Order: sequence, then C-alpha cells, then structure tokens
Amino acid sequence: MSAEAESEPKATDLAAVWGLPLMAVHCPSCDQVHLVPEEAAPQPCPFCRQGPVAPQPAYLRDEPPEQVVPYRITEGQLESLFEKWARGLWFRPPEMEPRLLAHRTRRYLIPLWLVDGQVEASWRADVGFNYQVVSSQDSYSERSGWSSQQVTETRVRWEPRLGYLKRTYNNLPAPALEDHRQLMARLGAYDLGVRSAYQPEAVQGAAVRIPTLDPQAAWPGAEVAFVRAAEDECRQAAGADHIRDFAMEAQYHDLNWTQLLLPAYVTWYREGGRIWPLLINGQSGKVSGVRRVSVQKASNAAIVMGLVALLILCIGGLLALLGIALPPAGVVGALVMAAGGLLALAAPIPPIWAWMANRRSEGT
Repeated sequence: MSAEAESEPKATDLAAVWGLPLMAVHCPSCDQVHLVPEEAAPQPCPFCRQGPVAPQPAYLRDEPPEQVVPYRITEGQLESLFEKWARGLWFRPPEMEPRLLAHRTRRYLIPLWLVDGQVEASWRADVGFNYQVVSSQDSYSERSGWSSQQVTETRVRWEPRLGYLKRTYNNLPAPALEDHRQLMARLGAYDLGVRSAYQPEAVQGAAVRIPTLDPQAAWPGAEVAFVRAAEDECRQAAGADHIRDFAMEAQYHDLNWTQLLLPAYVTWYREGGRIWPLLINGQSGKVSGVRRVSVQKASNAAIVMGLVALLILCIGGLLALLGIALPPAGVVGALVMAAGGLLALAAPIPPIWAWMANRRSEGT
C-alpha cells in the first residue's frame, strides 16, 4: 500500500461507534449531511425535504457524542403545539392539519460543542455603578396651576479597571455547525444545564446533523464564550452593575471538547407545489416555519362570493322589474342589487390577500 493511500482518512464505522446501524447521507439541495437509520434511506432530506439524499462516507470522530439534552416535549404534545402555531390563519392549507403534521414529525438532533479550559489573562474595562439622582420636575395645569413633583433618576458612574485573571471555565457552548446561529434564531434558547450521558437509544429513529466545524474551526466561537464568561466574572468581582469595552490578553490551557446533541423535531406540509419544512424545539416546544395561506382555498372563496353576488344581483333585478307594477318592490330590488354589487367588488379580495400574506411570510 502506498504512503498516499495510508494517509487517506478512514471512513467511520458508524454502527461500531454509535451503537446503531446508521448511514451518512448528503442532500444536494441544502448541502447538509445527516446520519439516518439505514432502513430510512434513501428518502427526502430530513431537513429541507426538497429532494432525495445520496449515501456518502462519513469521516467522524471515533467516539459518539458524550452527552444529550433530553426531550422535554413528547410526541403526544406535538398536535396541540401545531394547532396553537396555526391558530388564526385564514384559508389554512389542507396539509397544515395538526394531526397530519404530528404524524409526519420525526426527531432531529443538532450537535453543539461544550468546551472546558483554563484562562490566564490580563484584562481592562470600564465598570459602571448605578446611583440615584433626585430632582424636581415642574408641570402646569389649568385646574391647579403650577406644581412640583419629585423625580428619581438612575444614572451610571463609569470607572476604569484592570487586573489579572486565572480561572477554569466548564461547559462553555461553541457552534458545531456553520449555520448554528440561524438554527438557534429559529429554535430559541436551550437549557444546557439539563444533560444526560449518550445512549444509542437517544438517536434511534432520529436524523442527526453531522458537525461541519471541528474543534479547531469552532475555536473562534469558543473563544467568544470564554471572553463573555470572563467579562461577567470581572464585573461581579468589581461589584459593578455594568461593564463595557472589555478586553483581555489571554492564554488558554487544558482545553477539553465535549460533543452535545440538542433535541428538535422536523415536519412538513405541502402548499403551492412546494414543500414547507417546520422545525420544533424539543425542549421548549417553539415551532418555527412559514405559515402559508392556501391560494386555492382563497380562490374558491372568491368564486363562491362571485356566484352569490350574481344570484343576489339577479334577484335584485327581478324585484326591480316587479317595481314597475309594485313600487315598494322596486326599492327593495335596488337595495338588493347594491348589496350584490358590493359583494361582487369584494370577491377578488381573498386571493389578493392570500398572495400578499404569502409574500410577507416568505420574507420573515
């Protein structure tokens, strides 16, 4: 065997490492790679649902994730979450039915790094201390004339500070995915204090995102977490209420990286010839996704309104003709025709509103 062949990375034996028969698949549409159960492939991408996935070798660590944040939201609670999420939406698409969404839901696990390490640093910052200022505010009213009222205002006194820091910080989060920030913006925060050790059952039947950032690539995000932790500790050590312009020159030692899996769910519905995925926080229950309006339903409503308007206009016309012999009937006929005309004018509103609502929802 040549030296080049020996240096090539070796694909991970997923079943041996993760304890379950898994395979890595790549989606050409969203360019994401997932681990899925062997029996589940090939299927549409578990994240975007836009196209079939293709198996590919997985080059991962030789150990599974060390920890998992457990699901707090059970599958039995999903239907009520979807009902609440879709509540108030007119012309709801047929597939945006809570029971169907819950039936299509599958578990989805998102990787995150937790970093431990020791920091030695010199730092400087401005720290702020709140203090109260009492003043008088004069006001005038026609009833009582001039009056004075005591007003208490909170202000901040800023003072420079500098010092030396040597601390160990544990379990600081760092992204394991390039799109981590976008995912968290959709899912919301997680309570990382609730964790359990990895067991193969944690990923059984689930789709798992493969990290796109190894520890070296994830270090800038980890360093930000260290700086924020040090900043808050320096504020507390100074007994201050605020801190600004924090800077430190640091050295980091004994770094230890732990991979954590965050719980989520994915599901989808079809509308307008396209599939719309939904993402659910498995801990808080927050549902994120585009709420589309059914243009077909809105168009059907417009057709019904138009037909009803035509019927009312016909009835009004007949009453107007009858008014030649019976004048009171002519007055009623005119009113009926006016009502039919107004309804005819309103008939195009539902599809126009549906189109505008869909445009707004795609922009959010």
